[in-house]
Amino acid sequence: MKDTPFTVTADLDLGTRVAPYLRGEGADVVVAEGAVPDSLGNTSDGGVAYEVDGGRFLLHVPGGASFLVEDGSRITYSRHGASDRDVALFLLGSAWGALCYQRGLLPLHASAVYHEGRVHAFTGQSGAGKSTLAAALSDRGLDFFTDDVLIIDPAELSQESAPCYAGQKDMKLWADALELTGSQKMGAVRDEPGFEKFFALPGKTETVGCGHLASLFILKNENARRDREPVAIEQVTGAEALKKLRESVYRIRFGNAIMGRPALFAALARLIAAVEVRTFDRPLKKREFERSTAFMADWIRDDGARRDRA
Repeated sequence: MKDTPFTVTADLDLGTRVAPYLRGEGADVVVAEGAVPDSLGNTSDGGVAYEVDGGRFLLHVPGGASFLVEDGSRITYSRHGASDRDVALFLLGSAWGALCYQRGLLPLHASAVYHEGRVHAFTGQSGAGKSTLAAALSDRGLDFFTDDVLIIDPAELSQESAPCYAGQKDMKLWADALELTGSQKMGAVRDEPGFEKFFALPGKTETVGCGHLASLFILKNENARRDREPVAIEQVTGAEALKKLRESVYRIRFGNAIMGRPALFAALARLIAAVEVRTFDRPLKKREFERSTAFMADWIRDDGARRDRA
C-alpha cells in the first residue's frame, strides 16, 4: 500500500499538514507561485469564484489568493497580498480538492481516528462535529488520523480492502470545541482578526498517512428530537447510503464539474460496496458530549473483537 496517493514539491512552507506528501524533488505534483489568469476563457463549468476548462481549474478566493490547478500535476498560486498562512489554507482546501478530482480521487469531507491499523472516519455536513469528535476520541487514547479531508482512490477499492489517505495531518478546531475537548490550542488558522478557529494538538496521533478504512460514520442528531434513545449507531446501505454520502463529498460542485456526475457517483458506489456505512446519532448538547464520545470509543475498541467473532 502506498503512503500517499500522490507526492508534492512546493516552494511554500506547508507546515505539517501534508508532511507525508512532501518531497524535495521528483514529486507527482508541483506547487509554485506564478501568474494566474483572471479567466480561463472557454469554460465547461463554473460558479461563484471558480471556472473549469478541461484539465484546468481556476479559483479566485474573494479578497485573497488565486489558484490554477492543471492536469492533476501542478498548482500555481498568486498571492494578491495574502499571507503564507492564508495561501496554504486555501491551497490545502479547495485547490487540494480540485487536484484530487483531476487525479481521479474521491476526497470526503471527513475527520478520522486510527486504531490497530484501521481507520474510523466521521463525515457529515459542515458543523456536524467531525473534528470535535475526532479530537475528543484522540483525548481518550485513540490515534488522530486526519481532519477535514479523507482521500479515497476508487481504483484501489475492493470487497477485501479499502485503502484511504489522510488529507490533512493537522487538527483545526473552533474555540468552543477546544474548550469542550480539552485540546491544546496552537496557532490561528487564518491571519484575520476575530477568526476564532485554531490549529490544535491532538491528545494522541498516528503519523502514518495511510490506512484501511474500517467504518464510515455519518453524523446526525435526530433521535433527541424524536424522543428516542439519543445515542445510537445504525447501518445504512444501498441508495440510502449513496444519498447520505453524496452530501459528504468534499466540494461536490468541483467534483461534478471536474470528474463529471456519472464518474463521481460510480466512485461513491464502489466505496459503499467496500466499506460499511453507518449513522451515528447523538445530541449536540454539551452535557451529553462525554457520554456519546465514550459510546463511540467503546464501539471502535470492540471492532477487533467483532471481526474475530465474525
